[in-house]
Amino acid sequence: MEHKKRLFTIKRKDIKVTIDLGFDGENLKLDGYDVGKMVSEIFGDSDYEYSITISSENLPKLYEINKVEIGNKKELIKTLSVFLSDNKAYTLFQDYLKDNDIEFTSYTYN
Repeated sequence: MEHKKRLFTIKRKDIKVTIDLGFDGENLKLDGYDVGKMVSEIFGDSDYEYSITISSENLPKLYEINKVEIGNKKELIKTLSVFLSDNKAYTLFQDYLKDNDIEFTSYTYN
């Protein structure tokens, strides 16, 4: 990922969580990965992957509502990371995009 920013990380004996936000080509992507005993107890598998992708054609509105110049990827990530630097980033981002009528795709795997 380009201009990637780590939004959240935790490393304990029972769980490791990483959530990143960055650009995959021209698409904005939030990627998360949880692994460990606690994940296994919740989901029945030791790892859980999740992502949100906003395609390039849906990004202009995201730039606009965040008052970031279109195409300034680094600034957009910086602006979004202010409220997404949390263990709940996946849900927060989904809700934010839905509230602002911005199309996205989501993926989960466990």
